[in-house]
Amino acid sequence: MEQETLPAPLVESQPEEQQAQPTPEEQARAARRVQTLIIAGGIFFFVLLIAVIVLMAKFPQATSVIRDIAIVFVAVETFLIGLAVILLIVQIQTLIQVLRDEIQPLLRSVNDTASTVRGTTAFVSHNVVSPFIKLSSTAAAVNQMTHNLIHVMKHLRPRAKPDQSQTVRNQVGGQTDE
Repeated sequence: MEQETLPAPLVESQPEEQQAQPTPEEQARAARRVQTLIIAGGIFFFVLLIAVIVLMAKFPQATSVIRDIAIVFVAVETFLIGLAVILLIVQIQTLIQVLRDEIQPLLRSVNDTASTVRGTTAFVSHNVVSPFIKLSSTAAAVNQMTHNLIHVMKHLRPRAKPDQSQTVRNQVGGQTDE
């Protein structure tokens, strides 16, 4: 027997942005859940602290041993923190030395380069670009003046009257000069 396979129902795909954003109701539930976990953790820590105090009062010899171990642990931790602070001070001193010896000359060099670029830009602007702009504007003015003179000369030039034979030919052909 062969089983017929039904096509899977089409599910409309939503953009990922819409799927990733929880509804306000889900956000409220999540906030209540976090709040409940924080309260439960606080209660657990408080109960554990009370249990430790009761056990310490009940067993004073164990308490003195635990106290001695804690004192040694705090002393070792203080020693390690002191070493870390000394290492941090040495690193800060090295950083200050690097800034003084390498970064300041580099900044001076960058400042000198920037002032050189400013000077070069002013020189090129004054000695190359400005004369080129003046030359270009003069050439454009001469070109426009020449164009205007040619145009005026075309309109001022008296037109020569056509030959009589040309006029007769045009009239015979049915064309007039007018």
